[in-house]
Amino acid sequence: MVDVGPGRGEWLALLAGRRIPAHGVDTHEELAGLCRARGLQVILGRAADHLASLAPGTVDMVTAFHVIEHLDTEELIELILAARQALRPGGCLLLETPNPTNLVMASCDFYNDPTHRSPLPPDLTVFLVTAHGFGQVEVRHLNPGQAPGEAGPADDVARRLYGPQDYAVLAYRPECRR
Repeated sequence: MVDVGPGRGEWLALLAGRRIPAHGVDTHEELAGLCRARGLQVILGRAADHLASLAPGTVDMVTAFHVIEHLDTEELIELILAARQALRPGGCLLLETPNPTNLVMASCDFYNDPTHRSPLPPDLTVFLVTAHGFGQVEVRHLNPGQAPGEAGPADDVARRLYGPQDYAVLAYRPECRR
């Protein structure tokens, strides 16, 4: 398994604690060093380059938690294509990112991180992975905000304001056909 942009290594540490083989790849030298100091394997470099350097079809899963919103469109497509090449047939690409269908996230909270480029609506992320060869695509909405305790006609407004703050797209490399 390869984790793109592991940050402080929480996901890699969780996997290591369960003896699941995994490593990370990050362009941030300080964070990569922090992970290594914790005994985690993190390669310094660009994720797309690293994935492209792996033997094709040898990775079970590629994860990227809160990474794709930092990439421009060309970098994101390059990452998707490199992940598809590295994944084994049936392997999974998991991309988690802030959810701009939550209006508070889209209009304010997203911009609290000055390194964010632009919000990616779930339908756009689904389109990008599907258009670049992935199938069995699923969207999971995550981390709902705290809505006021009212029900009724205002539910749709409350969902838009306080709905899931993040979403994940799980996309699978198609199995080989015989």
